[in-house]
Amino acid sequence: MNKLFDIISKLFKKSRGKQMEEHKRKGIEEKARQTLEDANDKNDAMVDIINIANNLGFTVYNVEMEDSEDGFILVNEKENNIFGQETSKLIGVNLTRSAEWKRFIIAHEIGHYILYYNEEKNNGMFAHREHKTGKDEFENEIDFFAASLLVPAERFKKNLNELKKANLTKKEIIFILAERFRVERKIIERRFGELGLNE
Repeated sequence: MNKLFDIISKLFKKSRGKQMEEHKRKGIEEKARQTLEDANDKNDAMVDIINIANNLGFTVYNVEMEDSEDGFILVNEKENNIFGQETSKLIGVNLTRSAEWKRFIIAHEIGHYILYYNEEKNNGMFAHREHKTGKDEFENEIDFFAASLLVPAERFKKNLNELKKANLTKKEIIFILAERFRVERKIIERRFGELGLNE
């Protein structure tokens, strides 16, 4: 009887963990959707990420950085001066990155702010994105937000369904979607998996 209880308990914990994970993913998708709505971004595909950053009060700059760093976010609500710039919210992006990757970095940094910054509790915020794979769960959640913000689920599905009618290969579809959303192809491939659309 104890073995049966242990097995049922483990199965329950596994399924509960997956539900929690799915619940969290849906919450993050919803926050990305709300961010787009708040910025009045209603394009068919490409998201105006600079407008979204500006709508949240951020100034965005290209910055000379180590190659191991992609970008950073700095919030200092108490002062309106960061590195000599008249702003209390700054996103810095490694100037050597491609335009598509810079867009992802900006979305990632916005994710830090939307998901984890609380103006009432925080006096400020600093976070950065390293250029590496194998990040922790925290950074993976923020990357998920960034992908959801740049390639919103409904826009992605609408564009995908349109391209499927054209009898294109998956590789061709990924290329076209990457162009339309102005992101790297790996972000489109990621969204296929995240939205359960791999065939």
